[in-house]
Amino acid sequence: MSNILIIFAYKLILMINEKYTTDKILIFDIDDTIAITAAKIVVTDSKTGDKFELTPEEFNDYEKNPKHIVNFDQFRSLEIMKAGRLIDKYFNILKQNYNKGIAIGIITARDNQSMIYEWLRYHVGFHIDKKLIWAVNDPVHGLTGNIQQRKQEAMKWFIEQGYTDITFFDDDKNNIKLIKQLGKELNLPIKTHLAKK
Repeated sequence: MSNILIIFAYKLILMINEKYTTDKILIFDIDDTIAITAAKIVVTDSKTGDKFELTPEEFNDYEKNPKHIVNFDQFRSLEIMKAGRLIDKYFNILKQNYNKGIAIGIITARDNQSMIYEWLRYHVGFHIDKKLIWAVNDPVHGLTGNIQQRKQEAMKWFIEQGYTDITFFDDDKNNIKLIKQLGKELNLPIKTHLAKK
């Protein structure tokens, strides 16, 4: 009798762990792709002390100045994130595929994987496997380089996990370009979508 219980428990564990696909995945950026929040990047001129703020969209085209100190603290606030609004078009794509059992991944420039997991699970209502959430500026991932290079490294991780049918959504054309380039280098067609609000 105990063998039957062991087999049942093992099958139950497999079912829990196989709740999403292991070859097909949709990967989304967060800011200006799934959600729009009031979070801004604060830029301070180190010589004059002048400050200005950039939206994530504006930051995509921002050219770093060595005199500028860039502060992302507002992106660390779960409250600001909760107060944001979802972008229906891409949120609905995420929701439909999640409900079909297709794996969902996140690659975001944010720096707190746990906060993204909490926001998705308890505020938005999706239990996405935490290992599929890549906040590329979170030290837990050990990534280096600029944001686009870190996102490319995160995508390599998904490919190394065996995902071969990949669709990537991001609002930054530079990220899209680098992910397409990675797909060509690895001879793996990656479908990309430039998100628009």
